[in-house]
Amino acid sequence: MKPAARNKKGRGAFCNLPLLLLIGAIQFLVIYSPTLDRYMAMLTTGKPGFPSLLLDGRRGFKLVEDEIIPEPRVSCDFDDPRSDVCELDGAIRIRGSTSEVFVVAPSRAAAANVTAGATNATASWRMQPYTRKGEARVMRGIRELTVRVVAADEAPACTVRHDVPAVVYSNGGYCGNYYHDFNDNIIPLFVTARHHGGEVQLLVAQKQRWWFDKYREIVDGLTNYDAVDLDAEAAGEVRCFRRATVGLRSHKDLSIDPRRAPRNVSMVDFKRFLMWRYSLPREHAIRTDDEPGRRPRLLVVTRRSRRRFVNLPEIVALAEEVGFDVTTSDVMSAPSKKKPGGAGADGDEGHARMAEASALVNSFDAMVAVHGSGLTNLVFLPMNAVVVQVVPLGRMEGLAMDEYGVPPRDMNMRYLQYNITAEESTLSERYPRGHPVLLDPMPIHKQSWSLVKDVYLGQQDVRLNVRRFRPYLQKAIELLR
Repeated sequence: MKPAARNKKGRGAFCNLPLLLLIGAIQFLVIYSPTLDRYMAMLTTGKPGFPSLLLDGRRGFKLVEDEIIPEPRVSCDFDDPRSDVCELDGAIRIRGSTSEVFVVAPSRAAAANVTAGATNATASWRMQPYTRKGEARVMRGIRELTVRVVAADEAPACTVRHDVPAVVYSNGGYCGNYYHDFNDNIIPLFVTARHHGGEVQLLVAQKQRWWFDKYREIVDGLTNYDAVDLDAEAAGEVRCFRRATVGLRSHKDLSIDPRRAPRNVSMVDFKRFLMWRYSLPREHAIRTDDEPGRRPRLLVVTRRSRRRFVNLPEIVALAEEVGFDVTTSDVMSAPSKKKPGGAGADGDEGHARMAEASALVNSFDAMVAVHGSGLTNLVFLPMNAVVVQVVPLGRMEGLAMDEYGVPPRDMNMRYLQYNITAEESTLSERYPRGHPVLLDPMPIHKQSWSLVKDVYLGQQDVRLNVRRFRPYLQKAIELLR
């Protein structure tokens, strides 16, 4: 059996002078005291599970670990609509090569008394540790883990022991979509692991190495150890823990319910966590009454594909007229070439983009964007900033509010929602005035989400009526006073 890998941040071997002196004294007594020898021999014949000190040719001693198998505790939530989560305490063994998690009981009788809860009374159950539980299409591609309750004599032997708890989850699914990276992975991982203060081992199925490179500032803030790729584990490798969480806790879109989170962490805590990890300087947006003469800064998020602002110059002119300093950007473009030898020089493009994007967004006081993944960047805005979401045609108002309307409020920001009319959608140029696509989107919603995505998210751009949009920008200015 081998110990777990050292802390990835390079903490050296433990060096405590008083403890080293004590160990030296014990070794001296072991070698020269027959009385202590007899006592040590008695310990070696003690009850199973008692750590034994064995003489090793009278040259010292070594610790032989006979693991104490406690009564396991299992608490699972299979009723949550977003994800299944199991909290496991006791002797937990995880074999990545077979996608199995073993909950070890001291005896077969004890194992028979352990269940996953009232809705699952079996000795084994399967889990897909990903936070889109209700979406059959994406869940078909998520690795399945089997959790088994077994007696000690049926459990595989440990090959690696960890003295920190484990969090087991999948990095698959919609991985690579900016919104889903935060919504399905990062925020649930923050909720599930943050309270461990870094002393937690991530075990990741379907691990995407590039993803961990791109978001390493965030991951390194949640764990002091390199994430284990379960799919790359050698056959027979069994990692042993005293506690494990299988699955990630997910409460709502791009947000946290502090009433259900360990230590009541909130989205404000998450925002401050991001500020710490990316060294963002601004915690609060401007208050123009406190800084007369200074104009608030507005970021208009542009898009490279559909749902673009087709009259962007008009929108910029309006915002400047209202009182903003305006910048347009799609935010996640490749790092600027204005900084030779800077963040992107090491070739880690994804990581460099995140560093530049977070710093860019944090410098603004307000953001305007059409519904889409670009709005995810609101997590980097300072508190008290204003988010204006432009909702495209297609009865998307409820979805827009859930995904990008609630999160700003949960992060102590202000939110305005502008719902466009049919005349402001380029769909009015593709379909005749009386077409159901323009007049009644609900039948399309009833047919399938794929059709909604194709028509309303994939075929339209936005031409804002600047006269109608003006009051929203004026309100944003007022909220920054």
